[in-house]
Amino acid sequence: MKKLLAILMASALSISVLSSCGTGNDSGSQTGENGSPGKVTLQLWDTFVDGSLNSAMSQIISAYEESHSDVKINRVQKELTSLGETIKAAFMAGDAPDLLYYEGGIGTVGSYVKAGYLMDLSEAYKTYGWKDKLMSACWEVPSVGDYIYGVGHEMETMSLYFNQDIFDKVGLENPTTIEELTDTLQKLKDAGYTPLANTMGAEWSSNMNFIGTILYAYMSQDEIKDCMENDGSWDKESVRKAIDTIKLWIDNGYFPDHPEVHGDQEQLYFSQECAAWITGNWEVGNITKDTDFKTTIIPFPGSESCEDGGSQVNFAGGAFLVNAATAYPDESLGFIDYAVATPESSKVWYEVGGTVPPYTDEYEVEANELGEHVVELLGDETLQNTAGINMWLGTNAFEFFSFAGQNLIVGSLDTDSFIAEADAALQKDVESKMTKGSFTFE
Repeated sequence: MKKLLAILMASALSISVLSSCGTGNDSGSQTGENGSPGKVTLQLWDTFVDGSLNSAMSQIISAYEESHSDVKINRVQKELTSLGETIKAAFMAGDAPDLLYYEGGIGTVGSYVKAGYLMDLSEAYKTYGWKDKLMSACWEVPSVGDYIYGVGHEMETMSLYFNQDIFDKVGLENPTTIEELTDTLQKLKDAGYTPLANTMGAEWSSNMNFIGTILYAYMSQDEIKDCMENDGSWDKESVRKAIDTIKLWIDNGYFPDHPEVHGDQEQLYFSQECAAWITGNWEVGNITKDTDFKTTIIPFPGSESCEDGGSQVNFAGGAFLVNAATAYPDESLGFIDYAVATPESSKVWYEVGGTVPPYTDEYEVEANELGEHVVELLGDETLQNTAGINMWLGTNAFEFFSFAGQNLIVGSLDTDSFIAEADAALQKDVESKMTKGSFTFE
């Protein structure tokens, strides 16, 4: 149905994060595809290689070019891994694109910030009024100190998704704590179902999103801030309880067979082989389109031992970044403004892309039931929506967490060694000054 939604209320949807232009690069061109003199061509690399987000980006670029006849966007799509492998060489060679859409966390792009490759957007935020139009994660995640190096996009939240038909058949209620969830998973197993569709093969997001969700169920906001902003140790009772819980779930067989191997989690859930799934709202469109059973989405339940009830893992799925050496900073920033901070683009991202944009004013969209519910979750101040660990971790810690779930499954990590290796990775990042708490431009 058609609704006029304030998709993200500025005050309610601030994800808690607890806390000049270069010249001379030829990445842009003064001649368009048709050879028209004076027409600026901006080079854009993004990671939307297929699917709904690809379609949304294509529509937004077409609409922008139609309303800005003096600008052409030359778009190059790359898989996330491929972009990561090629962008460093492009920066070093001086032929990086004007614009990037890429991961915005410090562990991914901190070295580019330190090298001066990414433009400081602090003044752009003032010029375009982005802090009045966008939710706070847009600048609080892609920043170090007062240096804002990106504009975050794709507002995402991890939740517990479950097959309501199966829950009704087994006679289960919505779990309100992670302790109740453990009991629920056991009842599903006893009833002959594989409880969880999650696997943790060699894919960083499957490992990190899952582990981060369990960690935040146990860790207080103060503890999260200590680890993520102040370089505090992971050796906390709450962290130990979280890892103990993951180990218990592994030992009790709540995952699909061989969860250490990358599996098609979507198919495992869609086929009703698995009754529940810890995942994010990027799956809402496909669930709505490709399943014929009712899915219920609830906030991931916190632990009864957590002093403030636990927090919800949220993400800015990516960020628009500007090459500090672009010859066309105004045109680059103008495109970002259109792509992220207008009702026209927000409607496309929501309806076509299936993602929640960060724009905070009202706009009219065709909203489905699950999509509306996700917006409600993102806007619920009581849920302590908090940027996920991948938004904060330095390079070495990011690498550790990328395989930590898999290593817990195969037995090469236990709770003690998890803590020890996480702290060792953190210290390496601190020594290289590549954490939120230690970063410097030296």
